Amino acid sequence: MIGAVLEIVGEGLYLAVDFLWQALWALLLGFMISGAIQAFVSKEGMVNYMGEASPKSVLYAMGFGTASTSCSFGDIAATKTLFKKGAHIIPTVAFKIASTNFVIGLTFVIWALLGWEFAVAQAVGAPIFILVAIALVHFWIPYDETQRARERLLKEEQPVVTDPVCKMRLNRENGIPVEHKNETVYFCSDGCKRLFEQNPDTHTTSWQEKVTSLNGWVEAANQTKKDLKMLWKELAIGFLLAGLIAAAVPQTIWTLLFEGGGAGVTQVAYNSVLGPLISVATFVGSMGNVPLAAVLWESGFAFAGVIAFLYADLIVPQLIRIYRKIWGKKIGTRISIILFVSMATTGFIVYYLFAAVGLIPDTALEPTGEGVTILGFEPITILNVLFLMIGVGFIALLIRGRKGAPGDRAVEDPVTGTDITVKKADYCTVHDESIYYFESDDSRAQFRESPESYL
Repeated sequence: MIGAVLEIVGEGLYLAVDFLWQALWALLLGFMISGAIQAFVSKEGMVNYMGEASPKSVLYAMGFGTASTSCSFGDIAATKTLFKKGAHIIPTVAFKIASTNFVIGLTFVIWALLGWEFAVAQAVGAPIFILVAIALVHFWIPYDETQRARERLLKEEQPVVTDPVCKMRLNRENGIPVEHKNETVYFCSDGCKRLFEQNPDTHTTSWQEKVTSLNGWVEAANQTKKDLKMLWKELAIGFLLAGLIAAAVPQTIWTLLFEGGGAGVTQVAYNSVLGPLISVATFVGSMGNVPLAAVLWESGFAFAGVIAFLYADLIVPQLIRIYRKIWGKKIGTRISIILFVSMATTGFIVYYLFAAVGLIPDTALEPTGEGVTILGFEPITILNVLFLMIGVGFIALLIRGRKGAPGDRAVEDPVTGTDITVKKADYCTVHDESIYYFESDDSRAQFRESPESYL
């Protein structure tokens, strides 16, 4: 008995590592994209493209998602960033679905392991999935509650802000807020606020300047680290649970489940609902669920169920927990239900679309994906090595630090003559449209009493 349990645990651990290996490159890509969005893209930019519940915003969101990752865990950090930056909940959900199910990389994996019919079906079903989901979001998610969720995220994750004029760090609640280009900026004093309002462009940095600067990439690496720190426990638990369940559930159970639902429309509907339920039970991410989908198809699972299963990595238990963490319990739970209904509905619709044109495969899957290599290496291996090397580069940036950043600029306390850096100066004041920094409040007080004595 103990030996059998140990064997299952051993196999489960092996499968967990295997699932992680298959999804590793997509995870790294997703978190890096999230870090870059936070470092380079302003709230203004996100509002311009995804700030409204309009067809144009949804199309932009789908485009951003298609260019993004193909892993449900990797893109949740990017989704949170977009929503926090000002994206409306409808294009946010569209981005979340597209970035997992409407990407070219995933299409090729499905083609290799399941066949071209499944690859085409998955791609055709993705926009259907999005349309059904955003319609349900519109009718069931209160927009005012999503705004409160965004404000909560901003308050929890950005308690400290930087004055764009003097570059001093301050608590947001103690700053003087000013709305500028759909974004709130904070100032430590009326003097800094006045200087900013005279010429805002001299105190802001465009995304083009950030992308071409070393400090911009250091900030991207730092944001990537923050997202990984937030989600690593959910990821570790998820992959471990996936491996253990896949190893413990015998094939007879799957076969018993597949035989339910009767025949005809009832059977198609049953399998469309069963696919997402299996995904919830097995907890396999989008890169890991493709080989498992191949196993299910070969074991007799219906076409509609396999398609719904491929979409269902969006509602695995750990992601549901993250949705509730981002949007709150009420909205997070409703979004999970909406995704479940949408993916099951999409599986049902895609089945009949493909049945009408005769594109549903008639035979059990053959392992056509085995032996596919590029220069002697599996594509997954090449992608993982590539993104691990990029990850090492991000680590090097973190070690180097933000050298030469505005906060590192050396200044002199005009009263004491002490050399300090901007980020270590606790006090500043504006005199004759120039900024002066001080190491103590006493120094600043003396300067204010007679500034000409120290200039």
